[in-house]
Formats: sequence, structure tokens, C-alpha cells
Amino acid sequence: MAELSHKTVSVLFVSVAGAIRAPIAAAAMNACKGDEFRAFSAGTRPAAAIPAATFDALRIAGIPPGGIQASGLVDFQLPEAPRLDFVFNLAEPYEKCGTITLPGAPVIVSWPIPHPVMESGSLAERGSRLAETVRMIRRRVELFAELPLDKLDALSMRLQAETIHRQVGV
Repeated sequence: MAELSHKTVSVLFVSVAGAIRAPIAAAAMNACKGDEFRAFSAGTRPAAAIPAATFDALRIAGIPPGGIQASGLVDFQLPEAPRLDFVFNLAEPYEKCGTITLPGAPVIVSWPIPHPVMESGSLAERGSRLAETVRMIRRRVELFAELPLDKLDALSMRLQAETIHRQVGV
């Protein structure tokens, strides 16, 4: 992808299970700038469903969930899959998400976001971790949505997106 010449930017957010971080990011992106973005989520080892806690966290944050659903990365490797402009890998290096290879040469960006471990801690602790995950993702998405993507080449887009991650921090 050399430059964006079409109106709607297609974005895929990937995490290991695709059940918390990726759907939160897709919902945040879809809510961010109306018709300018179309975001999807996927897991490299996808969960069967998105947990209710993810939808609750979106509701609490005021982010409409839209049509987020559990999907596998393989779904985006099919010929009928939407053409993607960007793919954001939200998995941390230790999670061994694997190499992401998709048709159409999308710009691939690494935004490792800590997994909000939902299997341990009190209900309040789990809710706090999930709220922090939403905050981290939402801020990155909002900054990315402000980039002049139609004026940047692919390398500049990737570098700008990675700079956002470093500047916002964890």
C-alpha cells in the first residue's frame, strides 16, 4: 500500500484470543470518526465468543460496540475478506502471536497492550484492569485517527503509528 486514495480506511486489530483488546480497539476506532474508518478484530487463536465483560467495559466507557464479534485471523486471509489498510498487533511479545501475513500488503503496526488478566483478582480488580485497557487503547486510537493518512506513505504511516504507542506509553 503506497498511499490511501479511498475514503474509508480499513483497520484490523489482532490479539491472541481476539476477545478483549482487539474488539475494544475495533469498537473504539469505529466510534472515533464516523465513516472514515472501518475496523475489525481478530485473534490468532480466537476465542469462541467475546466475554460479557468486554461489552460492559465498552458500555461504561461510552463506546458503542457496533458489530464486533469473535473472529480468527484466518478469516481475513480469505479471498472474500475485506481489503485492509492497517493491521495493529496488540499482543505482547511474550504471547507469541506469530507472524501476521495478510493479502494486500497492509501496514502492520505493533501496539503491545498488556492483557487484562480476567481470571484472577476480585471483581473490582478485574474491572479496574479492563478499564485501564480501554483507556490505553482508546487514547492510541484517537491519536491515530487524527493522522493525515492521505498525505503519508506506508513507511511514514507505520512510523507515526508506532510513535503514538511510544508517546502514550503503557
